[in-house]
Amino acid sequence: MPPKRPPPLPKSLFAPQGPLSPSSAPLPPSPSTIHPEFIIDSHSFIKKIEPTPDPIYDGLDLSFPRPPVRSAVQVKMDVSAEPAQAVLGVKPFSIHPTILNLTLVTPPSITNIAKGAVDIIVPSTFPLSEKEWDLLEEAVNALDGCWGKPEGGGSTPVTGENGKEPGKVVISGILPPPLTKTSTPLLNSDAYNLHLARLANLSLHANVYLKALPPVVDIVQGKESEGKWWDDRKELERVLRMYISPAIEAFGGHRIIFGSTPALPLADLTKVSPIPGDLEQPISNGEWYSVLRRVITQLGEGKEELTGVMGGNAATVYRLAH
Repeated sequence: MPPKRPPPLPKSLFAPQGPLSPSSAPLPPSPSTIHPEFIIDSHSFIKKIEPTPDPIYDGLDLSFPRPPVRSAVQVKMDVSAEPAQAVLGVKPFSIHPTILNLTLVTPPSITNIAKGAVDIIVPSTFPLSEKEWDLLEEAVNALDGCWGKPEGGGSTPVTGENGKEPGKVVISGILPPPLTKTSTPLLNSDAYNLHLARLANLSLHANVYLKALPPVVDIVQGKESEGKWWDDRKELERVLRMYISPAIEAFGGHRIIFGSTPALPLADLTKVSPIPGDLEQPISNGEWYSVLRRVITQLGEGKEELTGVMGGNAATVYRLAH
């Protein structure tokens, strides 16, 4: 005998006020209503004392909340420099990152380890080449070798001989990389596809984190075919989403860290980059928080994920109270 047909569902279930009506499902929260619980600025070169955290909220709608800035991570390139000074109304924690020399044949020796974390700055005014990606990955592999060999040849380091977890590698300068094209030509460019492929490879190292920092543009390269396109804020944010979305997909929101300044001050970046350029920063330090918050929430991330990016992940990596 053929199976009995189940009885039809009552039409009242699908009535406008019924439990199965399309309008009965709750709508997801609007991106404009999602804000982090707190902020930790993980990358700051600010030297002067600021009495309030207001500079971080430039461009933020006046009706939006301004989450408390719980801590700040001050970047110091001179190891002998004086201890970090209070900025943004909080006492910062200082780091001494290693600048990856992209002209080397072999990766550098990295010894600047702070609280179990190593900061690497990738100094570039142009998207990385295959060779430069190789150098970055070799540097990460070398650190993994110091902290513990991966199980079964994988990329995830295991607990070291002292029973402690391996250190964390925090990379600045590739999220986003230097911007060169508008969204349409970028989508089909070899450099963009290389970036996505190598970013996915890098994400296999479970102890690698990326800092999301304000973008830079080489004015000469950027204007060659399309003019000063980054002045169009909608197009600029469209390009940013093309980099931030795959980074979140590959690394997860728990390995993306907010910082308010570019990887290096523009003058210093021009000096150490293999391809010196005439650089411009299309989004100011103070406005970057509001732009990044908007981009992340428009990608569908919720309050918990946003809080992680804007502060919680930095607290975990640098072992900061929050």
